[in-house]
Amino acid sequence: MLRRHFDNFLTKLIDWWFRVATIERFLIGTGVGLLIAIFGGVPLILEFLRFALGALPEGVVRFEAALETIDVLIFGVALLLIAAGLAFAAARFVGEAQARSKLRNIVIEARGLRDDDGNPLADKVAKHQKGTVVPVLLDLRNRLDGQVIAPERALQEITSMHRSVLQNKKDGDRADLRTIYGGLTSVPYTFLTGVLLDDEGSIITYDWDRAQEAWRKIEGPDDGAQFHVDGVEAIGGAPEVVLATAFSYPIQDDDLATTFDLPRIRLNLDGMSSDGHWSQQKQNRLAQEFLEVVKNLAGKGVKRLHLVLAAPNSVVFTFGRRYDKRNLPEIVVYQYERGEPVAYPWGVSMPVAGLDEAKVVYVG
Repeated sequence: MLRRHFDNFLTKLIDWWFRVATIERFLIGTGVGLLIAIFGGVPLILEFLRFALGALPEGVVRFEAALETIDVLIFGVALLLIAAGLAFAAARFVGEAQARSKLRNIVIEARGLRDDDGNPLADKVAKHQKGTVVPVLLDLRNRLDGQVIAPERALQEITSMHRSVLQNKKDGDRADLRTIYGGLTSVPYTFLTGVLLDDEGSIITYDWDRAQEAWRKIEGPDDGAQFHVDGVEAIGGAPEVVLATAFSYPIQDDDLATTFDLPRIRLNLDGMSSDGHWSQQKQNRLAQEFLEVVKNLAGKGVKRLHLVLAAPNSVVFTFGRRYDKRNLPEIVVYQYERGEPVAYPWGVSMPVAGLDEAKVVYVG
């Protein structure tokens, strides 16, 4: 038990020493060095000479007597240096503590595809980010029957979440605010969340790592995977098209045929995977590639996109955030229902291209 406490103390001491500023280390290190010199260095040398010679020469004896007076002065200087270093360190740490107390992390957790309440994102953030955590929960589950709530109700909840985020940001200096998002909700809801949070500055994004059963920050390296685009040249002058974008698994032609009778454009990612997109740089780059395709379609006269997107939650959120609200076509993002007669029975028309609010669009 004592050994564990000692090891913990030693670890914290070493961590503290390397965290202090250069000037603080210099002052404290110099002061400690002087103390070692007057209590260990010179006296040990004199004792060694006394042992080796039997007696010190008269000149050395006089030097030793004078040194006692000098030692008192050096001792005082050493204490002053150490005290000054500790004072600087204390002042800096107090300032950092005050800054941390001002910093607030607005943590948006969207729930919809998991029934349990374990492993809240706010708890994960509190362990890794400085400052106060302000949780904003977006719960799109129906507690009565375990099903996802009706789409119209979900849109109300998402809008309410957005208002809550805006209200929290009004209560403090934006420089002291950090926005963090993580979720597991249906594709249309996640895309809409991204669209609404487009103007909230930089956002730190997490996703649920199914292998580790834990929240994981999107911060890995970009592996350079590219989209393969097919079908753009065959759309003719169609005002509406289907844009099938596959990140994590293939989108089947038979499923699309149950819902759409429109020209189809496909974006298929190299090395399709549900667990290979932990890079924010990669997500941003592919979102830009996606937007370039959309701009190209707009240039060909497309006024409305029907987006079918098979991708992890964080990717869908990033695509929603990057979609230009003013200069791109209308877009409806669809929900996939495996095994149903209509594979994409409904979608959400996003509040872009002059539309004031999101609306649910049903097929048939």
